[in-house]
Amino acid sequence: MRRGLYAALVLAAGTRGTTTPANAGGGPENVLLVVNASSESSKTIANHYIELRKIPAQNVVYLDWTGNKEAVPGKAFRSRILMPVLKAIEDRRLNAQIDYVVYSSDFPWRVDLQNLFPNEKLTPPFDAGASLTGATYLAPFVVSRNPAIVMPNVNWYVPGPVEQNQLICQQLGNVPSRGFRARYLWKKDGVRTTDAAAGQRYLLSTMLGVTFGRGNTVAEVLSYLRRAASADGKRPRGTIYFMHNQDPRSKPRHNCYPSVAEQIQRLGVRAMVQRGTIPRNAKDVLGLMTGVGGFDWAESGSVILPGAICEHLTSNGGVMRADASQTPLSEFLRHGAAGSSGTVKEPRAIQAKFPLPSLHLHYVRGCSLAEAFYQSVSGPYQLLIVGDPLCQPWALFPTVEMKAIKPGQEVSGPLLVTPSGTGGGGQTIGAFELFVDGRLAARSRPGQTIGLNTAKLPDGYHELRLVGANANAIETQGRSVVPIIVKNREAELEIKVSPLPVVGHGGKVSVSVRYPGANAIVIRQNSREVGRVQGEAGEVEIPAATLGRGPTTLQATSEGSASSVSRPVRLQVE
Repeated sequence: MRRGLYAALVLAAGTRGTTTPANAGGGPENVLLVVNASSESSKTIANHYIELRKIPAQNVVYLDWTGNKEAVPGKAFRSRILMPVLKAIEDRRLNAQIDYVVYSSDFPWRVDLQNLFPNEKLTPPFDAGASLTGATYLAPFVVSRNPAIVMPNVNWYVPGPVEQNQLICQQLGNVPSRGFRARYLWKKDGVRTTDAAAGQRYLLSTMLGVTFGRGNTVAEVLSYLRRAASADGKRPRGTIYFMHNQDPRSKPRHNCYPSVAEQIQRLGVRAMVQRGTIPRNAKDVLGLMTGVGGFDWAESGSVILPGAICEHLTSNGGVMRADASQTPLSEFLRHGAAGSSGTVKEPRAIQAKFPLPSLHLHYVRGCSLAEAFYQSVSGPYQLLIVGDPLCQPWALFPTVEMKAIKPGQEVSGPLLVTPSGTGGGGQTIGAFELFVDGRLAARSRPGQTIGLNTAKLPDGYHELRLVGANANAIETQGRSVVPIIVKNREAELEIKVSPLPVVGHGGKVSVSVRYPGANAIVIRQNSREVGRVQGEAGEVEIPAATLGRGPTTLQATSEGSASSVSRPVRLQVE
């Protein structure tokens, strides 16, 4: 059943041979946000997340998913969701930078894999029910139709050795934490390699929210995403609780609680192994790991602090059908957790399918929420992970700047970008990456200057992002974002939007554009075309409901021999 990955997987292409260190740790440039264009909830959550996390416009992919929002057959997932996502990465030349595939909401949370493997009979405990996020993380197995996706040791990003912890956690001493890139190859022992024949690649994945069945309301999703973003780098004070009880759901993990709690406390963060199922009247919950089928968080009197990861090992924690039993993961999110997880099909009490206690150790060391989760689950195919993948409460962010380039500066011809910065927490910066309009343009080491020929860019508005990463294993990123105006010609693409700044959800947005010599002018919301004018000037009306509620941006691009990009126009749909 165990077969090698296909080395030609689309997302892995485009970076082989570079000797320059790469940034990990995660940032908005590394996220591909997948939005259901047929769902008001999905568009609204995406609009707010783009604003919160400054996701580049071309990193947003809109799919028209009108199918079932609970489950999808494996072939349909592969052809209608996963492959369009991977194709978008390739077509937009984002292969070298996308590490996270993040779904907004209103996509099916379960994938029934069986029809991908017609010659294999997948039976419990390794049956065909996968989660959306697990199947995306293990995308190479779906692309190559490899049934080894269900195996308990399929995730080699987990630091080894993992065999002794697959059924019941037995030993978690001296666990390393590492940053993630989709192009990194991981060997079976959890060590990075450059040997494509010996290593495997993955794609970090979460859902921002589930907004039907036993999920959360849109307002609840927006609330916990805002809280998560507010926690970044704050190194909050509170307690991570490891709850020990005699429930069979607790036993797979609680042997490892004391050793992990001790390692966390050595980092200056309070961690406690406590008897019971959930903390009682605790006003300082920074994290929670427990094993329990049902609980009432409001009745407990406890308070979840911003940035916390809280989850429970149980059968139906990730089953979001309205008629399902047990308390779902959405209960933790409702009360403010940054992320939670649960299995979407009966998993049996197998440790490999759930996060190890080291989840919280990776997080406290500064890993992102997604990195912490996937470094702690050796068999993640059934685990649905919901929340903000970029949340990093304990990250030590570098400070980064581009010398001599000012916001709004007009530039033409060759431009020199001189990166500078200071690593976080006494670290040095190991590498810089320059992004132009969200796309990776160059990498450099400290002390090097990056040349950019603006004559190769369309005239008009562009955004430079300089990202620096700490020179350690986690590679936490810091960034500087500077808009510039390229002016190699005289004309500038004009865009006027009315009404501004607020438009009612039932109203229309009027957009007028003009650029001399244009064959056509396209109006986009992020990467999606929402209007088009033929010729060099004209006006279109866009139904506000098309855009989704919340903050969003419209931008125009001309087509023709001389292209130009307008300044972005921000508006609020209410």
